Order: sequence, then C-alpha cells, then structure tokens
Amino acid sequence: MKKFLAILLCLLLALPATGAWAENNMMADGTYTASAQGMDGPVDIELTVKDNEITEITVVEDNETAGVGVKALEIIPAQVVETQSLAVDSVSGATISSAAIKAAIADAITQAGGDAAEWRGRTIETVKGLAGLTTAVSAENAGAKVALLEKQGIVGGTSVFSSGNFLAAGTEELIPDVVKAWDARNKLQEVNKVNIELVENLLSVSPAVLQMYNDIGVDFNYDDSTFTASPVPSERAVKNASTIEMVDTGVKAKGCEALIASIVDRLEADGVDIYLNTAATSLITDDDGNVTGVVCENEKTGTKTFHAKAVVLCTGDYARNNDLNAELAPETVGEFTATAASNKGFNADPFDMPVVGQPNNQFPYSILLVDREGQRRVSEAKGPHDQQVFFIYEDEPDHGWAIMDQDIADTFLNLDTYLEKTEAGNPFIKAYKADTIEELAELIGIAPDALAKTVADYNTLCEAGEDTQFNKDAKYLNPITEGPFYAVKEYDMTRGNYGGILTNADFQVITEAGEPIPGLFATGIISSGDYFGDYYPGREALSLCAHGGYIAGNNAAEFAK
Repeated sequence: MKKFLAILLCLLLALPATGAWAENNMMADGTYTASAQGMDGPVDIELTVKDNEITEITVVEDNETAGVGVKALEIIPAQVVETQSLAVDSVSGATISSAAIKAAIADAITQAGGDAAEWRGRTIETVKGLAGLTTAVSAENAGAKVALLEKQGIVGGTSVFSSGNFLAAGTEELIPDVVKAWDARNKLQEVNKVNIELVENLLSVSPAVLQMYNDIGVDFNYDDSTFTASPVPSERAVKNASTIEMVDTGVKAKGCEALIASIVDRLEADGVDIYLNTAATSLITDDDGNVTGVVCENEKTGTKTFHAKAVVLCTGDYARNNDLNAELAPETVGEFTATAASNKGFNADPFDMPVVGQPNNQFPYSILLVDREGQRRVSEAKGPHDQQVFFIYEDEPDHGWAIMDQDIADTFLNLDTYLEKTEAGNPFIKAYKADTIEELAELIGIAPDALAKTVADYNTLCEAGEDTQFNKDAKYLNPITEGPFYAVKEYDMTRGNYGGILTNADFQVITEAGEPIPGLFATGIISSGDYFGDYYPGREALSLCAHGGYIAGNNAAEFAK
C-alpha cells in the first residue's frame, strides 16, 4: 500500500466556455437522463440544459469505488459544467469510472440535440495538482509550509483500497507490547530481518499519531487487545462492499478511504497547496549536495520547478514497473499485483478484483488448498496474509490449487464460467474436471500419487471431525470422496514491493556510507526494508505510513527552519 503521504486531492482551474460553441451546437432546454456501465455497476445521471449550456449534472445512482471511481463522478461533471466541454481529462487512477460518466454525459447531450463529438473537440486548458498526507499534516503542525505533489489524478494510491487498520500503542505503556506484536506478526525472517530498534523508534510516536488523527477528526476505533486502530468506513465504502459475494465469510467495508478523506479535508481547510497529475522527475541540489527542491514534468502543463528547504519522498512501491521489477526484484516479474488497484486474497480470475471488501479468499473454505507439489500447507480458512507465504514461486505467478468434489463445487462461485474459459484457452483462468483424483492431478501438472495421498490424508481428518494438521474449523471439514472432482487455480495477488531507499531513524535518506543527505527524507513503502520480514504485512505497512510519515514530517519541518 502506498502510504498515507501519497494521498492527494484535486484542484482544477479552467478557461471559461466561449460563445462560438453555442452557435454550432444548439440544445433544447430541459433535463435529460442517461446511463453508462461503470466499474461496479451502471452510472445514472441527470443533465440539465438551459440556453444551450449545461447548467447541472447530477449523478443519481452508482456504485463506483469509494475514494477512487467516485472521485471521477465528482470531478468530471463539475469540469464539464465549468468548461462547457467534454474534452476534460479522465481522472488518472479511475479510468473506467471516468469513461462511464463521460459516456453518460455524451448520451444526454445527444438527447438534447447537441453534437457529442463537437463537445469532445472543444479545447480547454487545465491546471491540476496532488501530493502526500500524514507527512504533510505532521510537517504543517510543526510549522512548515507544505506543498504536496502527486503523479496520479486522485488521492490514495494503494492505501485507499485498504482496510486502513494499523498497529499503534494507545498509551506509552503499551509501546513494548506493540513492538513484540510487530515482531511476532513478521513470522518468517529468514531472508529479510526486521530491525527491532527501528521498529521501537517507529512505534514510539504511535500515541501521538493517534492523537493527531483524533484532532483532525478521523473517526476510528482502537482495539487494545490487538493494538489495532481501525478507521470507520464511509457510507460509500459500505455500499461498495455490499455488492461483493463471498461463500464462507462476511464482507467488511474498508476504512482507509475515510481516513484519507479526513486528512485531505484538513489540508484543504488549511490552504495546503496540492498538485495532482504532477510527477516529480528529478531532484534539485546545490553545490554542496543539499537537496533544495524537485522538478516536475507534465506533457500538458509543461515543467514545474519547486524550490524547498526539505523534500520528503513518499512514492510507494514499483510493483507495476516491469523494468524496475526485472532489475531489482526479478522474482516478482509476471506476478499479478494488487498494488494501487486492490488488496485481496486468492482468486481464480486475477483480473476480477473487488476492491472494497476486506481481503478474503474467493473460494469456499471447505475446499482442499494445495501447492504445486500437491501438498497441503495451511488451513484453507485462514486469511491471505497468513497463507501467501506458502505459495511463493520465483519461476511463475504465486498460486495454489483448490481441490473439491461435486458437493463442494456446487458452492464454488462462477465455477462453470471458469471451466468454460479454460476450455476456450484463456491463458490465466484454469479450472478442470475429472472422474478421478489421479486424472485431475494429471490435468494440473501434479504427481498423481502425491495428490491422491494428500486427499486421502485430508479425508481422514474430515472423517475424524478434527483438523489436527492446521486446526481448520470442523464445520469446513468436508471429505472429498465422490467424483467428479474439480481443481481451480487460485492466484495470490502480491501486495506490492517493499525495501527501497535506505533511511535512518529520522527517515533521512542516507548514503552507502550511512551519512544523511541534507534536505532529503523518505518514508512509507519506499523505505521499508528494515521493518518487514519475508512477506508484505498489511497492518505493519500502514503503520509505517502513519508513524513514519509523522516522524519524517516533523524532522523535515525542523530541518527547514
């Protein structure tokens, strides 16, 4: 997840419409209704025309994603009314929702007697902006003047799709306990070791971070048994989650979008400059090597230069950059990633990713989950964060196989569709049916005797009514005995890359020799290698964004004095 600091807000300035447009494209006064298919359902609008101008566009009904698609439905209609043009930019990061609202507006224009193609050709000029959050609030609280720069056209990065749950100490006394919990949650540390001293430093500010969020007006709950702060989801997020279907678990609305919105509201109210669609492409340094600003390039608005006494990098991961993956993390090449798109568990269709429900697996928990060797490695009813580490492969996308008989298959969502797509040669969706377990094993490339033994051993547990292997709840222990049998390939979406730039405890970027670079800070997933073990843990990732942003913001503000 792309830390809170990589969250932005949209500003737009536009030239007014010119009278020449009206002469060529007359529309009848009235209110017109139109609809177009969005990301998660139809987008229905009402468009009002008066004196050959669009005076109002209202979204009547939709289910676009909170904090992402919904931003396109807010931004684009306002731009169309202001500019009297359909040549407004799509909202970067919300492409499908942008296309839907534009299509619905074009339909309504046509109904009114206008020429939608002519509206699309009307030239306008726009200036947009964006940037980074918890760091911004922390730095502003410390007395700094802050500007936020964001490459995307909406706020949130990957965080906006997350639960927003993060580890924190509600009081100073709880800090040692939270440090122990952090270490325990990073179970595997065979390759990447957690630096406990840095974790202690990070969590030492967590009571202050909770107080800062409370002062901002963030609505969140705190559980002192798990040391978890959980933002309360917005009504929009609850509505989004209500459309997602799971077999054996309820879908929980995610709260980080509401957290982000609260922080953005605070920054807007304080007049913080936020620049969207503004990608920083290079750093400015003086003769002594101090970082003194950034240069941003935008193909529409040209070059922007920002001079500053301190720069904080909060750019998240690079999981969608194939070139960097090949260079820095070759084992991730070819993986399906949930970064800056969604965050969920195993899914038979890696392109069908509900983004607003708490991460859960798509399969029913009564299936038998095996790795590519045919071995059962973990309880099927565990969440993806606990399961993912057992299904990591360097030579192909991370995946497991869901094995089941007909009784279980009858509860498997979309199984017939997956079987049809497999038969049609879909390169990713793989579902098979066979009369025997051995035949099924042949179809999925597993040694028949290995899979047969795993199924037999699992059936023994089911018949005994107790999973002495991985403690799965007995209600999900259904023996796999009667053919036909099925296997579905379940991909595990990567949560993003971590590691990145080296920083010290103050989140100053350091050289190979360990010396801080004056004026340059970095926090969030861009500098996370010391905080996680061998896999990417969600709550710790958001904790790093929150607490690291607080520390970096304070220290950058102090440096800038």
